[in-house]
Parts: sequence; structure tokens; C-alpha cells
Amino acid sequence: MSNSYHILKNVVILVLCFAIIPITTAQKPEFPERMPIVERPFSDDPDKFTFAIIGDKTGGGLDKWPVFDRAIDEINILKPDFAIMVGDLIQGDTTNLKQLAAEWKEFWEHQSDLIVPFLPLPGNHDITNRVMYDYWEKHIGRTYSAFTYKNCLFLLLNTEEWHTNSGEWTNWFGEEQIEYVKSQLTQHADVRHTFVLLHRPLWLQKHSGWEEIETALGERAYTVFAGHYHRLTLHTRNDRRYFVLGATGGGFTPQAVREIGAYDHYSLVTVDNKDVNVAIIEPGNIHPADLATAAFKDKVSNLLKFKQNFNLNKYESSSNGSLEVTLENTLKKPLKVEIVFDPNENWQISPNQLSFEAKPGQTTKTTVTLSVPSDTYLPFPIYKYSALYGGEQLLSGRQLLHPIAREHMRVLKNWMLLGPFDLGIKKIPANTNNVPQSFLEISIPELNLEKTYQGKSEELAWQEHNSEIERIKLDKIFGNAEMAYGFGISYIKSPDARRVFAQIGWGGNLGKIYLNGVEIPGAAIPGKHLYSWWAHFELPLKEGWNTLTILSGDYNGWWDYRMEVADPTKVLEFSAKPTNKD
Repeated sequence: MSNSYHILKNVVILVLCFAIIPITTAQKPEFPERMPIVERPFSDDPDKFTFAIIGDKTGGGLDKWPVFDRAIDEINILKPDFAIMVGDLIQGDTTNLKQLAAEWKEFWEHQSDLIVPFLPLPGNHDITNRVMYDYWEKHIGRTYSAFTYKNCLFLLLNTEEWHTNSGEWTNWFGEEQIEYVKSQLTQHADVRHTFVLLHRPLWLQKHSGWEEIETALGERAYTVFAGHYHRLTLHTRNDRRYFVLGATGGGFTPQAVREIGAYDHYSLVTVDNKDVNVAIIEPGNIHPADLATAAFKDKVSNLLKFKQNFNLNKYESSSNGSLEVTLENTLKKPLKVEIVFDPNENWQISPNQLSFEAKPGQTTKTTVTLSVPSDTYLPFPIYKYSALYGGEQLLSGRQLLHPIAREHMRVLKNWMLLGPFDLGIKKIPANTNNVPQSFLEISIPELNLEKTYQGKSEELAWQEHNSEIERIKLDKIFGNAEMAYGFGISYIKSPDARRVFAQIGWGGNLGKIYLNGVEIPGAAIPGKHLYSWWAHFELPLKEGWNTLTILSGDYNGWWDYRMEVADPTKVLEFSAKPTNKD
């Protein structure tokens, strides 16, 4: 970097140092006890103020401290009244206190260059587990807070408060925090604006606890800011703006098209009387608040459509069909899309490479033929795709071509469950792809409703669980037990001996599947971390009732699974407690 840059920077900092001297007598907000804040002087302008919002630093981005540092330098030059960071300050995901202290030390060293008051709120990387939660409370302060500033209410919430629920899930916020929010809203009913800041954008999830908070906000003027997803998106709910902010030095895959929101930025919010203006600032670039909208992204998600005309015919030696690909350009610039199918020794795909363009308002289609031996259709083919929007990268990625129709998949919702049990380890493996030996040695139990077992913290018995949703939420059922494992048993009745396709969406760290006591290969890859991973395999059903057993383990207590079986002719029966099982 040039000497002139360093000289200019030093001059700017010197000017700022002189500039802040007159405001040392300013009135600051009244903060609750142990409010997390790095205190510096507040502005004394009674009519107008600005504050900065810093996005996620972690979740990747380990080599991106220069981006964070530059954002701090620019915030110092813009000199808002204060800055708030919406969580994920450190990489976290550890119970090692020495490592935890080192990560916090590193963060504070970079943050210390900021010259305005700084208020952090916790993200999932900051309090991944109870050890990290306790560290935050001891060394940083409260996990959620509220304060007023110049007749505006600020609610700094904790979306990880479920760590305090003593093993009993209520919602992400916990009942105490929700009552705290309600009381603050009642006490400050007449403020000119309310700002709600939280890490996870929980308005996007059902039964998160956000519904109660949103109801309590009522008709007042408010704006919501969150982080977590590392991509900027503006949502509109109840005629209010809800921002999912991108990262400020965190990890993500950058995209050149700014409307996608995949770029480093921070935000500057200006409050002037009743007006609230939001600027999205990329180092060196300032964007309008409505640059990356949910409406634009909805259009992007619907640009490509795939229509399959394919049925897996187990009674023929091969299965044949087609795939129609449609590109409908509803955007304002030309699109160029490329799709390439990876080679697969079982699947014949022609053509295996597509390239087509569409001007704004134009639709183009092409058809691909598919063929596969009916008895060796796994693994499914993978295709890579990329899209240029006005010559800039818009989309890219890999996707699975799933040839079995969604309506032919039966979701297993009824289970007998047993757990949680102690996993037999005290800390998360340094390499989460390494399966603990204690997990590999676990034997599956028989379903015995009369028997009790010694669990992780109490005596356990089999319990019937009939889920209303498609995922079996072990975190709720097993009380967010960490370093734990458990079992699920369900039954499938087949009219004859047959092989059926099945798949499981793992939402935990460890897993195995057994059919009639025999482990199913391909349902989990030995030595591979399973979290948020789908496995596809066949189940060799015998005539009559078959016993399906799932062994699932997790480190952090946030685990689930979704099990599906193909039943296009609807001849299979499913039950958690079948009669006449033999």
C-alpha cells in the first residue's frame, strides 16, 4: 500500500480525534446492567443520528480480516453515533476454553480500531453450545438487551437463547426473553421508531417464537435487521422492512450481480425525525437499500424449470424418459445459461451439455433424453449449472437430478424413539469427518416397551412419536442433548420381497440405518460428517413387516432427520406399532 495512503489515513484519524473532543459531555443512553458495549462518547445532536450495522465475520472468511479492518476504517470516517454487530464475531463451535479465549482476543484486537461505541449481539458461532454461552455471559455481558436513544427503541435480541432452557425446547428466544421484549415495548410505546436486531432471521421459520414478538410490535413504526445467511436480502412484512444483512468479512461465495446480495458490506442507518434511511455500503461502493430484494431473488429462483417425463420401471431391464429444461427470462438483462451433466457409468444422458440464451421477456426450451439400467440406477446423476446476467455471474452450483417424482415418496412420520444416551466423548473431534469409535461400537436394541434403559441423565423407555411435520425433530424430543445419540424404529409392510428406493435427510453429525437388523450401505458414508446431507439407497424388503432402525448422534444437540420411501403404487404400509407384526 502506498505511503500517501498511510499519510492520508493518519491525517483522517488525527482530524477525527480532534473532532470527537467537543462531544465528551454528551448524554448517553441508559443501558441495562451488564449491557455488552465498548463505550466511547455519544453524539449530542437531539434531532438526527446515524448508526452502523456490521455483518457476520465468521462462518468461513478466516483470511478476510483485511475486509473487516477496512470496514472499521470507513465507519470511523463516516463517524456514526454508534455501531452494532449482528452476531458471529468469532469462528466458535468449540468447547475448548483456551481456543475460545484466543478467538475472542483476536476479534477484540481488530475491533479496537473503532472510535465509536460498539454493541455486539451473539450469533450461533459465538454461543454454539452452553460452554460458549457461559463464556459470553461471564466475559461480555447480557445475551439480549434493550435501550432507547433519541426517542428510538433498540431491541438487541439473542436467537440462541434456547441454550438456557434446561433441556426443554420452547423456541429460539426462550420465554423469558420474549416477556422481556413485550415489557420493553409496553414501557416504550410512544417512541418514534423501534429497531429490532437479531442474528438469525427467524421470521423465515415457523414456530421460532418470532410470531409473538411480531404480534407485540403491532402497528408501531419499526425496522428489523438480521444476519446469519451472509447474503443481503430485503423482505417486506406488515409494510415494514426486514433486512437480512450480508457478511462483513465472513465466508460466502461471491457473485458479481449485486442484486444477489453476495458481497461484503456494512450498513449505515440515518434517523431524521420520522424518516429512516438505510445505505448498504460495500467498501468503496454505497448501494440503495432496495438493491437486493426478495422479489428479484424469487424471479431468479424461477428462471430455470425442469419437467421430468421419467418413471423408474423395475419390471424392465432399462428405464427411459426425458427431461425438459425451460429458461424463462423475467429479468431486465440478457441471460446466458450453461448446464453440464457429470459423467455417470449407469446413466446415459443426451445431450450432456446445454448452452442457451434468453433476452428479457424471452423463453427458450430444450429436451434431454435419459436412460438407465433399472437395477443399477444409483448414484443419481449430478449436473453443474451457471448463469450470466448481463455478462456478470448470477448463479452457479451443482444439483442432483432426482428422477423419482415427489408425489411417489412417502415420508415416515410415525416412530418409536429411545434416547438420549451419552455418546461417550467429552469434546467435538478436531476433524468432524472422523466418526468417534464409541459411536461405531453402539449396538441396536430391540423394541421392548417393558424395559427401561439408563440414558444420558435419567432412566429412559421407548416413546411413540407421531410427527405433524416431515422432519423428526430429535432436538425437541431429546431436549437439545449434546454429545448424545438415540434410536428410532418404524415398520414397513410389503406384499412381497422387493427392493425399494429410499432416502434420508440427515440433520445431525452421525448416523446409521438398519433394516431387519442389517446395516444398509450407502445410508451413511463412514468417516463423513452427515450434517444437512441427503443419502440415497435401496431397502431390500422381505414379504410382511420389516423393521427399520435409525441410529443418530449429534454433538451440539440440534439434530433431526427426514426419512422417505418410494411407494408409487401405494402398496406399502407404514406403522410405528404394527399389529400382527409376525
